[in-house]
Amino acid sequence: MKESTATALMFGAALFLALALIGISVNVFSPATEAAKAATTDFSSATTELKDQKYLIYDNTTISGSQVVNALRKFQAEGISGNIAINVKTGKNTAGTWYYNKFTTAGGISTGGITPEKVNTSTDPEYVNPSGMFKATVERDSNNVIRAILFTQD
Repeated sequence: MKESTATALMFGAALFLALALIGISVNVFSPATEAAKAATTDFSSATTELKDQKYLIYDNTTISGSQVVNALRKFQAEGISGNIAINVKTGKNTAGTWYYNKFTTAGGISTGGITPEKVNTSTDPEYVNPSGMFKATVERDSNNVIRAILFTQD
């Protein structure tokens, strides 16, 4: 009988120690989980900001026509893949030309833009004067993702 009592006491003590260890672990790791979630959120927002930085350099700035042509070349891959649309309004082409894709704030991005093949031909309405000055802005869709860059000649 002494053996079964001793075994029961050992089992009870082991169970108590196991529960105590689980309780301590929960108390120690719960704050660490919240800190890890906060760090993950901060990292995600920093990543998004860095991803958008290549477009944000054009937001509310005045740039030259040669920089507009460089932007058309720079964003060619994103435009072809359907991620960005670029609109250029010049003195001759006040309606503007959508390159790669078209964009509306209501409908988002859609195909139908052209490739910038005639921006260096001075007799064409698509011509971008390299020394002209353009006001640049970025446009976002309903998910707050940058989808278009607009260049308007001053």
